[in-house]
Amino acid sequence: MTSTNDLSRLHRRLIVATTLSASFLSVLTQFLLITAFPKIMTEFNIDSSEVQWLTTSFMLTVAVLIPITGYFIDRFKTRTLMTSAMTLFFIGTLIGLIAPSFSILIVGRIVQGIGSGIMIPLMQTIMFLSYPREKRGFAMGLAALVINVAPAVGPPISGLLIEYFEWRGLFLLTLPVAAIILLLVYLFMRNITEQRKTAIDYLSIIFSTVGFGGILYGFNRIEEAGLTDAGALVSLTGGIIALGLFVFRQLRLETPILELRVLKVPVFALVAFISILSFSLLISIETILPMYVQNAQQLSAYYGGLIVMPGALTLAVMSLFAGRLFDKYGGKTIAIIGFVLLCLSTLGFYFVIDLDTPFFVAMVLFMVPMAGVALINMPIMTAGINALPDALIPHGTAVINTARQFGGSLGLTFIISFISRAAGDSGPVNPINYLSGVKTAFFVAFLFAITGLVLSCFLKKSNSMEEAF
Repeated sequence: MTSTNDLSRLHRRLIVATTLSASFLSVLTQFLLITAFPKIMTEFNIDSSEVQWLTTSFMLTVAVLIPITGYFIDRFKTRTLMTSAMTLFFIGTLIGLIAPSFSILIVGRIVQGIGSGIMIPLMQTIMFLSYPREKRGFAMGLAALVINVAPAVGPPISGLLIEYFEWRGLFLLTLPVAAIILLLVYLFMRNITEQRKTAIDYLSIIFSTVGFGGILYGFNRIEEAGLTDAGALVSLTGGIIALGLFVFRQLRLETPILELRVLKVPVFALVAFISILSFSLLISIETILPMYVQNAQQLSAYYGGLIVMPGALTLAVMSLFAGRLFDKYGGKTIAIIGFVLLCLSTLGFYFVIDLDTPFFVAMVLFMVPMAGVALINMPIMTAGINALPDALIPHGTAVINTARQFGGSLGLTFIISFISRAAGDSGPVNPINYLSGVKTAFFVAFLFAITGLVLSCFLKKSNSMEEAF
């Protein structure tokens, strides 16, 4: 292990910059395809529920991989992990570029998700270990600033490319960037995490994969076919049983792959659930708006990307500002303000948007929930992680990211399902029906925001470390 204190200031900054660049590309790819959904739906003859699996499969893969990341960080060197993650990400991007069918495109997204599932928790661990506890709010604010720029620049770029080229150009744009970051990892990355004697439990991996995958697929099938669908019930039941066995096994193992005992810390457990709500709202709103602009208002893909740019920039800038606020005031107050903004904005979308709503109005309104998300995500996550001892930080980031990705996948599937039901599964999109589905989806998002607001009131003002066990 190489302590960051043993490295020169320049080298330490290069490590942080390379790590943040890799995470930036991961998040960029997650949001880059959203603007292309209508084009992909047309080319592969699929509906809204099916196309959102390009996002859901990515998030689900990340959720399945994150529980193992704690083991990876304990077992392998930082440089080895980052190189492996970026190589897988590169391969997944290449698969997406040449995909001849929607199924192969999903495979490419899954491979990308494997790389991201390793990369994102590792980035957070590196950032936490690179800064003292009193500066971690700033560190995570910096991470959020860099990562949240991706949703700002991604949709306008993708909208412009799709306007004049096909959607595969998005993968062609990403491929050389991934290659450059892979080279930077090879040149500058050093091992700054401590290796410990540990073991991998393959049965736990099987349980987690079947559990997360079965629940999400079964939930998706129920939303499409109803509770009477036999395949959905079998998948959902099997997933719940497998997830229960996974939890039971983690609590019995001497060295679990996911240290669920961190949830015994009340602040951390509450933060994990609030993170699910806020991440669901972030992903859902950023998915809904470009589709609303293109399918309900019948505008081009360029406008579908442009509408989210100011809001995403707001998210990026406010994230850094929120990090400084956290260091000064703690997480409770700013989390409450964030959820108030989300409540007002989702309700505003429900009442304001229509087929002829001015583009500028929807674009400005989108800035409000993004400011709210910025005040919630990284600050409350930092509050949760600060409640843990340093030795449990890798496992804490793994648990909270698993909760965010898996819970966010369920939230996205649930909210988007209201659009699919209203729009119908076949034939040309009816703008009036699509608008009805969008309005319902925003009202459901409002209910999510209200729940988060109530739970935020139970956060502690102090964010000092608590006894974990």
